[in-house]
Amino acid sequence: MADRVTLDRSLILLLIDDDAVDRKAVLRALSPFRMKYELHEASDGQTGIALARSKAYDCIVLDYNLPDMNGLELLDQLRTEEGILVPVVILTGSGNEEVAVESMKRGAHDYIRKSVLEPEMLSRAVDNAIAKSSQQHQLVVAHHELHRKALYDGLTGLGNRNLFFEHLTLAIAVARREGSSFPLLFMDLNAFKEANDSFGHEAGDQILSAIGTRLLAISRSADVYFRIGGDEFTAILHAGSDGAAAARRVVVAVAEPFRLGTAVLDVGISIGVANFPADGDDAEALIGSADGAMYRAKKAEIGWASASDGP
Repeated sequence: MADRVTLDRSLILLLIDDDAVDRKAVLRALSPFRMKYELHEASDGQTGIALARSKAYDCIVLDYNLPDMNGLELLDQLRTEEGILVPVVILTGSGNEEVAVESMKRGAHDYIRKSVLEPEMLSRAVDNAIAKSSQQHQLVVAHHELHRKALYDGLTGLGNRNLFFEHLTLAIAVARREGSSFPLLFMDLNAFKEANDSFGHEAGDQILSAIGTRLLAISRSADVYFRIGGDEFTAILHAGSDGAAAARRVVVAVAEPFRLGTAVLDVGISIGVANFPADGDDAEALIGSADGAMYRAKKAEIGWASASDGP
């Protein structure tokens, strides 16, 4: 049995059944239900779908035989066409094992024959369906969180090295297909190690976090910034963007002093700008060009340099 879910409100249930006598039987079967609930009723599939669209139900109790469709057809509409993932318990007066198996395959959480519907059976089925649905939702949320952690830097909120290479591969594929170009920025902070050594790693983390905030604040809608490790950042800009203009915006944003308690720190940035495909027609060549331009900028203390300007 699934663990029970505790809610701080009454449940909202939807009963879809065309037989008034059977609906009364369902009400009797729900009488031992452990929680307070509000029950809405529909006598055909289309009305049931309309109600399911209009309100967030905790569970739907669905008769298999309806005047306008059967339970499997209704279940498909709820799941596929409407995208409604509410837990569903199917009732039937004439079902068989084949229908039961097919119902579960299509997303029903339980299947009960009306001939054996006894007190507590339906309430237990609804209870379990809600609990199972909650567990499934928690698993989906956990999966998304793991995926997010695998692709995003927790300190800055920017994409990490893995996501950078995914985006770069995609950007190159799109540019080749469309015959377009895009700029790549490679960035490395200046004097960051000194700040880290003087004020500690916590101060360094504060600086990196602030850098992420500043980069997000100046980024255009289609530009994507990343922290690929340490104090190194990259940006993949939208096709046709002016890489030099973007580099100047970053230099200005990072040049603003960082305040750590009573201390004020200046941490600059060196940026290399490379354009696909002029400065590299694959990921490795493009990265190499941007990285080389960044080191020239750092050596010359000029903020940014373009790969097209050469060594």
